[in-house]
Amino acid sequence: MGYETLDRIADSYIPLLVVCCLISVVMPFQRGVAAAGLVAARFVLLVALVAMVYIWVFADAHWAIWPALGRLDYSTHTALALVLVMFLWVCVARLRWLWIGSFIAYLLLMRYQAYHTFWDMLTTALVLGMCAVGVLYVYRCLQGRVDHF
Repeated sequence: MGYETLDRIADSYIPLLVVCCLISVVMPFQRGVAAAGLVAARFVLLVALVAMVYIWVFADAHWAIWPALGRLDYSTHTALALVLVMFLWVCVARLRWLWIGSFIAYLLLMRYQAYHTFWDMLTTALVLGMCAVGVLYVYRCLQGRVDHF
C-alpha cells in the first residue's frame, strides 16, 4: 500500500473510534429509559477523557512541556486514540483485545508514516494514560450510584 492509502487509513481510525464510543454511550438504552443515568454517566466520562487530551494540548502549548523533555512532540493523535480506547475498554469489555490491538496497530502505522517518533508516542501515552486511569477510577467508584443493572 502507498503512503496516501495508509494516510487515509490512519485518518479514519479516530473517527471510527468516536463512532464506536458514541454507540457504546447509548447502548444502555436497549435496557429501556431507566438506563438514562448510565447513558449520562458514560457521556460525561467520554467528555472528561477527551477534555483531558485538549487540556494537555494547551498546557504543552503554553509551557512547552514536551520540547523541554528533549525535542519531543506531544502527540494529540496518540492521546486521543488512547483515551477513546480506554473508554471502550471499560464500556465494551468483551472486545478489549480488539481495542488494544487496534491501538497498537495505529501506533505502528503512525510510526511507519513518520507522524511521530516512538518517544513522542510513548511519553504522551504514559502521561495521558496515568491521567485517564485516575478519571476511570473515579468513574468506577461512582458507577454503583448510576448503574443500577
